[in-house]
Amino acid sequence: MTREKKWTLAVLAAFAGVSFVGTAYAAESADAPSEETHALTDTVVTAQRREKRDLDTPATTTIITAKEIEKAGYRNVFEAIDQQIGSTSTSYGEAGQDFGLAAGRLTLRGYDRGTLVMVNGVPMNLKNYPSTENIPANMVERIEIVKGAASTLYGAEAMGGVVNIIMKQPKPEESEFQLSQTVGNYFKKSEATYTGDRIIVDVSREWSKDLPHSNGFGIDKISWVDWWVGKGKKSRVGVIAQLTDELSLNYNYMEGDITRGGVQYKKSGNSLVPTGTKYNYRYNDLRHTASLVYQGKDNGIHAVLGYNYRKVDGYDYIANSKGKSNAVMDGQILDVQKNWQLGKDSVVLGYSYKREAYDATTPDTKRFRDSAVRTSNSLYTSYSKQFTPQFNLTLGLRGEFINDPEEDQRVFMPQFQTNYQFDRNTAWYINIGKAFQMPTVDDSFRYKNFNPTGLKPESGWTYETGVKIRRGNDTWKAAVYHMDMKNKIGWRYDAGTEQHYAVNTGQFRNTGIELEYAKRFNDTWSLTLGGSVSNPEIQNPQGTNNAWVQDAGRLQGLVRLDYQMAKWQGNLNLKYLGDREYIAQKLGAAQDVPDKIQLNMNVIYTAGKDDTVSLGIYNLLNRENYSNRYGNLDLSRNFRLTYTHAF
Repeated sequence: MTREKKWTLAVLAAFAGVSFVGTAYAAESADAPSEETHALTDTVVTAQRREKRDLDTPATTTIITAKEIEKAGYRNVFEAIDQQIGSTSTSYGEAGQDFGLAAGRLTLRGYDRGTLVMVNGVPMNLKNYPSTENIPANMVERIEIVKGAASTLYGAEAMGGVVNIIMKQPKPEESEFQLSQTVGNYFKKSEATYTGDRIIVDVSREWSKDLPHSNGFGIDKISWVDWWVGKGKKSRVGVIAQLTDELSLNYNYMEGDITRGGVQYKKSGNSLVPTGTKYNYRYNDLRHTASLVYQGKDNGIHAVLGYNYRKVDGYDYIANSKGKSNAVMDGQILDVQKNWQLGKDSVVLGYSYKREAYDATTPDTKRFRDSAVRTSNSLYTSYSKQFTPQFNLTLGLRGEFINDPEEDQRVFMPQFQTNYQFDRNTAWYINIGKAFQMPTVDDSFRYKNFNPTGLKPESGWTYETGVKIRRGNDTWKAAVYHMDMKNKIGWRYDAGTEQHYAVNTGQFRNTGIELEYAKRFNDTWSLTLGGSVSNPEIQNPQGTNNAWVQDAGRLQGLVRLDYQMAKWQGNLNLKYLGDREYIAQKLGAAQDVPDKIQLNMNVIYTAGKDDTVSLGIYNLLNRENYSNRYGNLDLSRNFRLTYTHAF
């Protein structure tokens, strides 16, 4: 028996013997607290812009609560989303690490750069990348994931789905000050949180150790550059203020410095020898996100005013110069909606204004210009008709009018949804919607020499049907879907200029099935099983023929075991991603990206009313897990120990 297998079996035995942790996506018993579990009775706001039971919502939805984030020991929001069925990611290090404009990002149903991420309804996407770096996990109330085309209600970029991160709100008559310290073999963090009756403030500082050999390096691997990545620090500040009973303010700040370097090798016989080429980069990443949210108590009006800012400054220590990818990006949004309840029917009517700007702070003479602004005005509506107590029909339509630096667009996005309830705990739904996405605000002109006629917008349809069933302490969810998108944007390599450039690669299609089962055995144990089989393909990504090529992993699996009793909680989580796509690199071996098996464990001990200790051990199998198709790796086996004291 190998050392890794012995180590894993020992951990599993300890998990069972000591009765470790707690509840993540488990079915909720009738008298169990809703905050403890996922359940079909959970309220979903994002899917239809109004509160509805999960069972009444005609879409595939996942809710991750604050309690589940704590129990699983997720380091950040990225990890929490990435561990769900139907979600995959690209990362340049651990836990969604960005490296400058090489952006870590979440992907729903295999459609890269097609997931809209919001915080309290404010889009976080810049350059079509949904980064969550500056969102403190400690301030998150819940995360709502809605899979399937969601452009009708939320506009461009929701090709594969939408994620809405909903922040906590201050609680009247409650006040607490909390300090926590995390230490680990690759990571440490200090955090202070104050919660008052009108305000929540979170301040943190984290340090990461560099990961040597941070990519699949070697003759038979994806890269011949032996990279290290990750050494640096990040500072965060989060503020949530309840200004009035109907108006709240949310602000998040992050500043980080991350470094990356390496040595290039060349093939000499059956071995690799250094070429003498070295790399040494640093990126400073500054972000601000702010929103004002108005929620009328009696008038049915919901309004959001939001701002998103990011500045990236890079430095090349070898060349002793600033990098060429430095930029300032920002976005603004105003969204106002009115809800009417007409007996058993309902209507949503709204207006949305968005502005996104890009300014390259290190001009590149190869481009036609180095700044751009895109604005859009949208009107959207959704009408839900309750024909019978069992049958509901929802029709939606969005008209979006986009002023673009290259070519203006006028787009209409319809949506058709039905929900039929056989009984209160069994429902069958159909969800058909159109999605739309512009090229990034700078790609249209940045690569004009490669694409003289410009880049075309991505658009297409998602067709989905599914069932949701609850029987006692068991829940089942099943969905079958088909995505058919055109003008998918990807990357090609130009050997003459040694540049990668954006191009419309062709059509994207994906047909798949997703299954989830949750069992709550008792107040102590719960189990979640999930799986998906899909076939994400893209047409003609590199050549001139009409061949279809696999574009993302085809298989996913999830096993989650939770425990809670007395002062102990625990979570054991296994996520599998298999039959991944084929990749060919400029250096290194062309191959399928290896399967990814991530096994994590987290244990929480509540020593008293005010003291908590948690231990997370991640990548228990100590596998060489590829975090993207470019050869970057997740951390090897690592741990994080956290002590929290409340005053």
